[in-house]
Amino acid sequence: MLNQLPVWTIAFIFTFIFVLLCIAIYQSYNFIVKSFNKENKEYITIVDRLGSILPYWLPLLEGLQNFGQQILPDYPFSLMSIYKKTLMPIVIFYVTNPALAFIIFFVLYYLFVRTKSPVPNRPFIRFNVLQSILLFLINSLLGATFRALPIEFRMSLYGLMVCNTLFWFVLSTIVYSVIKSIEGKYAKIPVISQAVRIQIDNQL
Repeated sequence: MLNQLPVWTIAFIFTFIFVLLCIAIYQSYNFIVKSFNKENKEYITIVDRLGSILPYWLPLLEGLQNFGQQILPDYPFSLMSIYKKTLMPIVIFYVTNPALAFIIFFVLYYLFVRTKSPVPNRPFIRFNVLQSILLFLINSLLGATFRALPIEFRMSLYGLMVCNTLFWFVLSTIVYSVIKSIEGKYAKIPVISQAVRIQIDNQL
């Protein structure tokens, strides 16, 4: 049924559902926080940890789009089969709907980054959302730069080495950030985390 609808209609429906989910999650979040009477904003709840993981899907999908699709076919078949069964359908949907990334980007910015955000100020979630946005922008810049290189270089051994390095940089930073979010600790990625801290401090 969805295949018969125009692309913009499908994108609008998914965006509307995403916004409703965000509102529902934060209404539940407010209820949980109030029920436990946690007045200290620095207290990191389970909802904070889980909510901090979700934004990292954006840079992950961007990294898989820019670098993963080129190098993953050269990896062992077992790894590629796992990728095809898990992440590949999401990546294909992400690639075929490029406007979705920018919609999610602006929704995250509106809900978490702005000083007059409509959602409660939770420093841990705000830090991770801002860091995921910065990783997304870095991935986009690296991907655009790599695609601008001559195709002869990109398909050569050195090009594949560069692509492989960029892919593992993206993957390692995201995995590290997700692990730190689960632990309830702030990630310390050189330069990137410092830039996020500076941005948050400037908004206070």
